[in-house]
Amino acid sequence: MAFRTANDAIWCRAFSLPLEGEALEWFNSLPPNSIENFARLQRLFNRQFAISSTQNLTVFELVFLTQGKEETLRAFMDRYQKIVRRVKGLSLDLSLYYILPASKSGPFKDSVCRRVPKTMEELRERAVDKIRLEEMKLSYKKENQENKGERADRGKSGGQVGKPWGFKQREPPRGPRFQQYTLLNTPRAKIFQEALSAELIPDLKRRPMPLGADGNKHCMYHKNMGHTTVECVTLMDKIEELICAGQLKKYVRNDRPHAPID
Repeated sequence: MAFRTANDAIWCRAFSLPLEGEALEWFNSLPPNSIENFARLQRLFNRQFAISSTQNLTVFELVFLTQGKEETLRAFMDRYQKIVRRVKGLSLDLSLYYILPASKSGPFKDSVCRRVPKTMEELRERAVDKIRLEEMKLSYKKENQENKGERADRGKSGGQVGKPWGFKQREPPRGPRFQQYTLLNTPRAKIFQEALSAELIPDLKRRPMPLGADGNKHCMYHKNMGHTTVECVTLMDKIEELICAGQLKKYVRNDRPHAPID
């Protein structure tokens, strides 16, 4: 792309078009109205990346790269891509090869083993999908830990004032979180079983049966009585969240994307 103009403002805006990775992040972090002209932008850029250009890494940085036991996939991929950009003369094949031994066991590594990416863009897209799933699982785990902590605090305080010790007031049934839900081609109970096996949905511990609950109804997700798996609003929300995150696509009906709640 060529620009035939002497307008510094146009040159400054066009400067970011070929940038990517760290360079693009640096450009986007520049304070507003901090660039007077294109010459100043060039000087700032050269000063920022002069050290990186003179300290190229070798392929051994990738050979000994290992994802930490507690390191998230997002943090690991950021490290990996930064190293790949700084290894001079690194071929595409080697860039893709070293991701497998460097990553720890998990869904992302399994995905790369089953079908090796052909481009860095495909590798990034595969990683983004698994990062979304990993962060969702961490969110569920944090939510469960917070709920356990709240129950423990209530137990230590001896229950509510004016209620027998350990008495838990039954919470009113909550409404659905989504205005519309995706139409499915498979019963939710079956989707739940497969999502549970794939660790997409947390396996809840069996809960005590609520007071006054209908003993003829059983929920596979909550593992207690009171409502059925089909009626479970929490499970409906979990499945809808996964679909919105790009998971469970094979269970989505293709004739109509959404339908209003009954």
